[in-house]
Amino acid sequence: MSTQKHSWKLWAFVFCLNLIAICGAFYLKSVGIDLYAFRAAS
Repeated sequence: MSTQKHSWKLWAFVFCLNLIAICGAFYLKSVGIDLYAFRAAS
């Protein structure tokens, strides 16, 4: 039972991190920072 609770907490943590990253990307885009400028040119 404890591994199920641990797994649920881990998935909640990962989901929250992804949500923060998406919100941060939208914020940077609204400010005018282009995230694709940091990619290496191919």
